[in-house]
Amino acid sequence: MSKPIDPTSGPPAGDAANENADRETFLSRRTWGLPHYLWIALAVTFALVFIPRGARKALESNTNKAEDWLPAAYAESADLTWFRDHFVHESFVLISWDGCTLGNPEKLRLLAEKLRAETDKKGGWRWYPRVGADGESLGDESRVTCLLAYLDDQLTSSNLQMRRAVERVRDIAHKECGVPLDNIHMGGPPVDNITIDIEGERTLFRLAGLAGLVGISLAYLCFRSKKLTAMVFWTAGASAGMGLSLVYWFGGVEMFVMGLSQPRLGTADAILMSMPAVVYVLALSGAIHFVNYYKDERIEHGQYGAVERAVRISWGPCLLAAFTTAIGLGSLAASDILPIQKFGIFTAIGVVVAVALLYGIMPVFLHRFPPSRRVVEDRTGHKDRGPAWHTPLARFVTRRYALTSILCLAAMGLLALGLPKIRTSVQLLNLLDEDCRLIHDYAWLEENLGNLVPMEVIVALDDNQLRSPDEKAVDLEADGKDARYRMTMFERAELARKLQAQVESLDEVSRALSAATFGAQARDDGGSASTRRAIEFTTSQALEESRGDLNEYLLAETIDGKTTGRELWRISARVTALGDVDYGRFVQNLRDAESEGGKPLDTARVCLLTAANDPENPRLPKPGTPESRLAELLQKSAIGSFTVYPLESYKAIDEAKQAQLREQLAQRFDAVVSLDPALAKELEGVAVTTLDAEAAVAEAIPAAEATAVYTGVVPLVYKTQRELLTSLKDSILSATVLIAIVMMFVLRGVAAGIASMLPNVFPIVVVFGALGWLGIKVDIGIMMAASVALGVAVDDTLHFLTWFGRGVREGLDRRTAVEQAFDRCATAMLQTTLIGGMGLAVFAVSTFTPTQQFGSLMITILAIALVGDLIMLPALLCGPLGWFFAPKAPATPGVFPHDEGSSITPTPKPVKPVYVPETPPQALAETPAPQRTAPKTASEPLTPANAALRSKLQKFRRSQAGDSAN
Repeated sequence: MSKPIDPTSGPPAGDAANENADRETFLSRRTWGLPHYLWIALAVTFALVFIPRGARKALESNTNKAEDWLPAAYAESADLTWFRDHFVHESFVLISWDGCTLGNPEKLRLLAEKLRAETDKKGGWRWYPRVGADGESLGDESRVTCLLAYLDDQLTSSNLQMRRAVERVRDIAHKECGVPLDNIHMGGPPVDNITIDIEGERTLFRLAGLAGLVGISLAYLCFRSKKLTAMVFWTAGASAGMGLSLVYWFGGVEMFVMGLSQPRLGTADAILMSMPAVVYVLALSGAIHFVNYYKDERIEHGQYGAVERAVRISWGPCLLAAFTTAIGLGSLAASDILPIQKFGIFTAIGVVVAVALLYGIMPVFLHRFPPSRRVVEDRTGHKDRGPAWHTPLARFVTRRYALTSILCLAAMGLLALGLPKIRTSVQLLNLLDEDCRLIHDYAWLEENLGNLVPMEVIVALDDNQLRSPDEKAVDLEADGKDARYRMTMFERAELARKLQAQVESLDEVSRALSAATFGAQARDDGGSASTRRAIEFTTSQALEESRGDLNEYLLAETIDGKTTGRELWRISARVTALGDVDYGRFVQNLRDAESEGGKPLDTARVCLLTAANDPENPRLPKPGTPESRLAELLQKSAIGSFTVYPLESYKAIDEAKQAQLREQLAQRFDAVVSLDPALAKELEGVAVTTLDAEAAVAEAIPAAEATAVYTGVVPLVYKTQRELLTSLKDSILSATVLIAIVMMFVLRGVAAGIASMLPNVFPIVVVFGALGWLGIKVDIGIMMAASVALGVAVDDTLHFLTWFGRGVREGLDRRTAVEQAFDRCATAMLQTTLIGGMGLAVFAVSTFTPTQQFGSLMITILAIALVGDLIMLPALLCGPLGWFFAPKAPATPGVFPHDEGSSITPTPKPVKPVYVPETPPQALAETPAPQRTAPKTASEPLTPANAALRSKLQKFRRSQAGDSAN
């Protein structure tokens, strides 16, 4: 019985290892008294020590705010920052419950009192500086009401503090106010962010373990070895943990090296929570391929030095696969959407780190705990079970390569027509499953209270557009831009009121508020000019005195504590959170509404002179006349004091009444307009500016120009929608180009590099083309899968081409080289797809929508990528395009063209034994020993027929011979 081999003690015993008896392998060689494998293990252990703290801190930094999605340089982000610097922003928590009505306000008031008393234990500042629960019965005591609690800025700056504040509101309502927990309904931006945080973390903790369990079970079925299963999953798990911890440590670099006050990239979010799963799958793929290389070396050359030889052979394709995958994922870093940018950066870094851990962990494990001979031989199935699963597939693809290529390219082209049909969708609440409690709470709140998503319109008026009631509307002595109409506070409030009405007319808006909501509304009762001026004066004065109470909707702009002179009027609208709102169309509608109602008081109070009025409606000019068209335009511009006066009435009265009428016109109107100069002459001597049509065109009084700013979450989401589609196109295009360039250098040919990208982009075109045809909107979760698909496809492509290239260099024709590549790596590729795909498929049941879609899509993409690498790529290599990969290799073998057995292993035919006559013993003694001739090495050229024969014999020997080291 042979003695067991100690892998740490040097070369094995036996005839097969006699030539290595005097030397050690690299891993068993000692430096400073310790073997090299132990030094490597210590270095890896030192790196892994940073995982627990880094991963925990990264999870604690998890925060999700829509306003952080775009860079500060974007106009939408800058407008939102400007708005929050001046007005109370939307960091409020809205809470209500079943039975919280105007007729039953006791619990609501108790909750308000307790929240007002809630202070920070260390700083003493109030957590909720403003709590609104006031209100009296409006006659309908069954009407649902609610409470608004605004969070202090110190709470919103910390995600952990904000979570505590939101949960504290719920706890007080339940435990101290006696409201059943199931009856509580909460909403508001902080509640949205916290719920997304919780769902993302719950997905990571609950489903990551289940995904690992599924993967381990499938790996054991594939490897049939607890050792190999543990090795592979320890490597993949360590890589995923390291990728997550790098987020926190990178944040430290941003603060202490780059000098930032707080990390920008080094914080986790709900999208980044999917990054460990991606690194896990890619590390798993690399580990499985490495095991495959190791098994080949064990079968070919024995156990001694098998690990070192596997490292020497595999590090090139594995490192290149990681590099190209990192390029594909790193292309996402060019996106302006911060969650996608972070996902691309850290996933790319994680893939590269995973390769380092792979070659730090797997060689040590395989050297110290080598698998048994039975496990090694079980790479493609036991010999008594017939040909391997991939043999019929390889035979079909290599012999029907033309049909296979045409079908794949045709399917690719047909589905590519769906790519222009892709549409995007970005809504914060769409990140949650429809069964999530927050979705049900929003449905209840919108049904009983109204819409909750804030949309803000800020109208800014310069100081030269403002006046008091006792000042003239137009400075007639001023020239140029100074000669413009100026509005009183009353007129400015009417402007805000009309804009508010226009905003409320949009279908997406349930209600809007402005400072005008709390003031008296102007009445068009046809009173005298003096009455109107008196109302205007008192209303303007009342609004001026109430500025302090209206500072949420009306204030003077300040920059660095200094006033700019501009007056800001806020119109705050609420949009539905659950409806399928096209935010792009809504923002445009809002701009149109503001434009339509935005100039109600831009010109002076106008009197239009006409020759005669309409008999049916004496307040309007006669229909069909130029005056009637002008009156229509003035009405659309919403002139508040627009009046039509017929001169036929003026001529019918005596001179005394005419003088009295001229005086009234002077007091009541700022401008008298006539389209007929002859009519204007009738009022000569009137002490007002009289304009005829020509003068009005040539020297019109400039209108009051107001600047409108549209801000809030809605414009931000709309911009993100547009950037998402742009980022998807740019990232895929740039990744494809960069990877193609790398492949050109690797394959040493431009045409070969381009051709190799066909199976790589195959899964992306097929999947996203199908999404376009089916009308499924692309969101952040689906977009992430595109770059991952490209990375996985490139990984398998490189390993397949590596084995194909080795076969060609050994003298094989292209068809036989493809069959050898099938035999060497098809099983590993299938195992990678099965284990990784089924493991990620567990995330399809997540309540966090991006993770759910990512899991569902990844199993599809991995399967299609396998089709591209095991069907499309071999067919291309056997066809005309294969010439670019191996121009000197023939397309088909010269011998054994119609084997019946394995595509590589020839089926032995029975041969009749040759009769050998007996030889006397003395004859044997006299016969000289035969001289051995050195066999041809792999470096010596072989004819294609001999190379194919040698490949078949090697396969036959691997399937028959045992491990020489065991």
